[in-house]
Amino acid sequence: MGDLNLARNIAARIRLSEDIAGSSFEAQGFSGREQHKDSMLRNGLLISASVTPNLEDRLTEVCNRLHIPRSCVTAFVFSSPQIQADCLVDSDSTCVLRFTSGLVNLMDDKEFQFVAAHELGHFLLGHGACSQYRGDGSTEGYMIQRAGELSADRIGYLGVNSLDESIQSIIKAVSGLDERFLRFDVSSFLGQAGMLSSPGKGESRNSTHPSMLIRCRALMWFSMVVKSMDDLEKLSELEIKRIDKKVTTDLEKYVDGQVRARKGELEQDIALWKACVLILHQGSFRKDVQERMKQSLGLENLNGLKSFFDMFEAGELLTEANSRLKASLESAYQEYPRSASDIEEAGFRCAYSIAPSE
Repeated sequence: MGDLNLARNIAARIRLSEDIAGSSFEAQGFSGREQHKDSMLRNGLLISASVTPNLEDRLTEVCNRLHIPRSCVTAFVFSSPQIQADCLVDSDSTCVLRFTSGLVNLMDDKEFQFVAAHELGHFLLGHGACSQYRGDGSTEGYMIQRAGELSADRIGYLGVNSLDESIQSIIKAVSGLDERFLRFDVSSFLGQAGMLSSPGKGESRNSTHPSMLIRCRALMWFSMVVKSMDDLEKLSELEIKRIDKKVTTDLEKYVDGQVRARKGELEQDIALWKACVLILHQGSFRKDVQERMKQSLGLENLNGLKSFFDMFEAGELLTEANSRLKASLESAYQEYPRSASDIEEAGFRCAYSIAPSE
């Protein structure tokens, strides 16, 4: 017998810090999702002891290891050469898993279990059962979805209790090759990161998944501390934060460094134009204010603001400054809806330190 609440508590504890939990749907939020299961009953093969006993055994073992009642999970295989799996949360306590025949035929028992546990991780963490920030089309929304994949990988790893099997599953998925053509050398695969010509360019900002290479590196950091489910009982919050920091460093270096830098740019823009508004209200651009702006925002922004003051008539400056401040704030709330208020607050705080009220 499983315990879904226990399973969810475990998943929440190892959720990557950047995988922001949203608000779960109310019951009406699942309306219509039963059609997904009906479609699979018509067009797929239900995983069961009577028809697919081997797959049933693999899936049941994963559910037991993760403390998920098997009755919470309905799983199907459908015909497709693609190597894919997905999870749809269709109620507060149930989900539907789908595996392509291409994936099932490629993976051995343990590799399949990693994939199944990864998809169940999405169920336990509520991915797809909430709408806040996730899938909203914003830059930050995509960052949260990518972090969610790394969280699900941690649960995939716990579901199979093997780093090698977990990474082998990922290598097979990325290559489409089976054992005839592969020698599973994890260190060599991870070493591909050192061959990147321009790692700082990152990956697609609109991708919902980090690259397989980065997913494997993130799993490696996690596995160095967590060897099995039993280790979680001894793992402190500080140790989890240390793991998350290593993963975040990789994300900054290889995946979305430019996207993260954009947050800093928006904060600077807000600080600059808010400081400009304050300066205009004070009626002068004093030397001490200029020096503080140079120290806080750099010489380029200071010279840019001086040029701005020369571009417009005195009566136009405040309107134009407020317009630019508004545009910077709108960009922050559009691109980073979750953290926009923090960006705004930091920008304003910087502005008031540059041009404090008399």
